[in-house]
Amino acid sequence: MAFDPPEVPAGLTPHEVIYREGHTSVLRYDAPPEWKGKARPPVLFVYALINKPYIMDLQPGLSVVETLLRGGLDVYLVDWGTPTELDASLTVDDYVNGIVDRCVNAVRKTSGKDQIGVLGYCMGGSFMAMYTALHPEKVARLALLAAGIDFDVDGSFLNVWAKAPGFDPVKIGSTFGMVPPEFFNLAFDNLDPFKNSYQKYRELILHVEDSDFVANFLRMEYWNRDGIPMPGPTYGEFVRNGYQENRLVRGTWELGGRRVQLEKITMPIATITGTQDNIIPAESTNRILDLVRSQEKARFQQESGHIGLSVSRRAHRELWPRVAEWFRKTPAK
Repeated sequence: MAFDPPEVPAGLTPHEVIYREGHTSVLRYDAPPEWKGKARPPVLFVYALINKPYIMDLQPGLSVVETLLRGGLDVYLVDWGTPTELDASLTVDDYVNGIVDRCVNAVRKTSGKDQIGVLGYCMGGSFMAMYTALHPEKVARLALLAAGIDFDVDGSFLNVWAKAPGFDPVKIGSTFGMVPPEFFNLAFDNLDPFKNSYQKYRELILHVEDSDFVANFLRMEYWNRDGIPMPGPTYGEFVRNGYQENRLVRGTWELGGRRVQLEKITMPIATITGTQDNIIPAESTNRILDLVRSQEKARFQQESGHIGLSVSRRAHRELWPRVAEWFRKTPAK
């Protein structure tokens, strides 16, 4: 088995592309047989700019996309593709008020709904909090999955590192032009060096004759290393305004000449967090519930780490069916 590893394809749920813009595309997933022809609230996934979003559709049985489809939702996903040097000038505003807005409009047009549900994961959740505050008329429900909101928390080394004396994210971004995935891989590996350099490989050796275990291990390893570069201006602004100056919570982050005011968010909102998340601690995401003016607020919490929220079997048994039920409450508009 160790010398003949199984193939590990991911992103297998059938879909069509409803929108393209440069490297970015919007996928719409096929309805399962039991939901064909039935009304289903549209929900758009927006993932981070660091890894590829097929973590949301990793494999049959461990696919957030699949679970939400079975829960009666019309599921869409933004696939950023792989940016190139031609994208090296893109800013957070270009993403939030530009690409994301056009992706949302494509889903609105395809679904026939003026307002849609959105689900942002990690950096994508930060983007969707900003987007919803600036374009609330287009969002029916907002869910934030392990999303950075309050960066002034001590539960993650990322917050500590970003505030280290002499650390200049703007200079890093401008030096690289496109910040390479290896830069991010090194940082995330060092969040838990014992686990990432020894423990997980020990587990692989102990289970090397278990084909399912090896396939899952290889699939996760491939995804972990299948990163994409990030435009330098986006990286510099996100780390400076978020991690260093906490402007999202303070209401001083400006995009397109407008301040991002989280109190503009009044629609139903949910946070989805992991108790063992050492990348985006739960308190960072949950902070938004104190800042919005939504009447309906929900918290979904799972005993999980940052990635386990989307790929653990327990999360698919206990968490995602409840999230699907929450999105199903979306009124027809």
